[in-house]
Amino acid sequence: MINVILADDEAVFRKYLRHVIDWEAHGFHVCGEAKNGVEALELIERERPDIAFIDINMPYMNGMDLAAKVKELYPSTSIVLVTGHSEFEYARQALKIGVDDYILKPFDEEELLMALAKVKSAMEKSRVEQDKTQKERLAWKESFLNLLISNEYTGDNEMMNHQMKMFQQQEDRSLFQVIAIEIDGLHEQWPDSGEIRLRKYIIANLLQDLIKLEGRQFIFNGPENRVISLLQFTEEGGDKRFQTDGYSRLCALIKRHFGFSVTVGIGTAGQGVTFIRESYMESVIALRNRIAMNLTDVVFYRDITSKASNIGFYPSEMNENLLLHLRLHDEDEIRKNLDAIRTYIQNQQLSSDYIHTILAGLVSLCLTYIYEMGRKVEDVLPSNFSPFKEITSKPSIESAFEWITDIYLTAARHSKGVKRSKSGKILESAREYIDSNYANSQLKVEDISKHFYIQPRYLLKIFKQELGMSVSDYILETRIQRAKELLISGNNLRLTDISQMVGYSDPGHFSKTFKKHTGLSPSEYEVTRTK
Repeated sequence: MINVILADDEAVFRKYLRHVIDWEAHGFHVCGEAKNGVEALELIERERPDIAFIDINMPYMNGMDLAAKVKELYPSTSIVLVTGHSEFEYARQALKIGVDDYILKPFDEEELLMALAKVKSAMEKSRVEQDKTQKERLAWKESFLNLLISNEYTGDNEMMNHQMKMFQQQEDRSLFQVIAIEIDGLHEQWPDSGEIRLRKYIIANLLQDLIKLEGRQFIFNGPENRVISLLQFTEEGGDKRFQTDGYSRLCALIKRHFGFSVTVGIGTAGQGVTFIRESYMESVIALRNRIAMNLTDVVFYRDITSKASNIGFYPSEMNENLLLHLRLHDEDEIRKNLDAIRTYIQNQQLSSDYIHTILAGLVSLCLTYIYEMGRKVEDVLPSNFSPFKEITSKPSIESAFEWITDIYLTAARHSKGVKRSKSGKILESAREYIDSNYANSQLKVEDISKHFYIQPRYLLKIFKQELGMSVSDYILETRIQRAKELLISGNNLRLTDISQMVGYSDPGHFSKTFKKHTGLSPSEYEVTRTK
């Protein structure tokens, strides 16, 4: 119900106004009446109505003064002035101070309903715009916080510093610590996206109530369906005094009351925003080593490092690249990415438990893509598909990856049969254009969109929807992939030549970008891949 108050000094007219329509039947509730301006202001302060009907001529405080006061104190309250013909000019002036509408005496049921419909529409439009603004702000905030835990943040960007100040983050003084919360068994239970969102919402709400610290907590959705708790300690020694038992209570409450379980990985605390990425990596390592270390629901990175000498960190970028090529239905690149992951696992000499966890994550990624296509698992994969049984029964990494490769190629071939949309065709053409022009160091989104006579925003939207990445990220990915091929081609190309061939005029900038993206310098990559 939309709450309404009626303010008029004539009792007869207030009675008429109350009974001229069936307020309740039209979604309105009259929550009070007032016979003068002062009484009306007190009523509005007490009831906080959505709409106030105010007569211009009232004792003690006239309608114009009352309207101005209400708009100053309660701008969200809509005001409809009730006026006679002789006061028409006053009503027109009132619109300038924020009055939403006016209605002339005498009026009938239809005129009142039209005035209400107009105000109601304006209220609904305002609410939608506020919701949209709030959603955009939340999306921007989540994107910014994800940037802090990614490889993209360099610590020398003025815009980044400006954004940090908006969140009251002090790079030079504060200590930061990252805690990652992972929902257990997502790949086993296969809940739909709505169920996953509900679970993450439950986690975020409980974190708000359970975690207390001398500083601030930023909660957001991170990679791979994790919920991230970023702590900023604003008091000296706050990290030492911080009690982590809230995370243990989180695990216990979720398991007891909500029918699922979570694992918490806790990184160490360090100074400055640049440490956030390192702390996040530590929290993921803690999550990934839970089974191998036989630990509880809350896993501390510091405990793992004290008990194990060989801690593996599986880069999320490897999964992101794999998902990209799965979306592109590129079977050769899918095979290459899975081979790279297999080689990484073998070179790291990881434990069998951790290998099983990575394999389960790869299966989960493929299932996520199948749901993304709007398909059911049983429509794409065999009816007797049992991932956990298959993973744990494979005698070797090679046989396990043969099985996983078959799953990915089946999903890719199935999605090829889906009719391409207009945006899909534009994406294909844009990719071909980038593949032909990536060596141009000046290649920008505007150049590509201009070539196809479309708006840059539309092209950005297509890449985000179809590939889950920006155009610039795709250009970067293309350049890095070509650079890798050139480095191991055996042609003994100079670094300067390679950087120019993939669109970098400055070899130093190319080397820095390559290492940030792959974890290795160009020379290190060449040595490790050509042994």
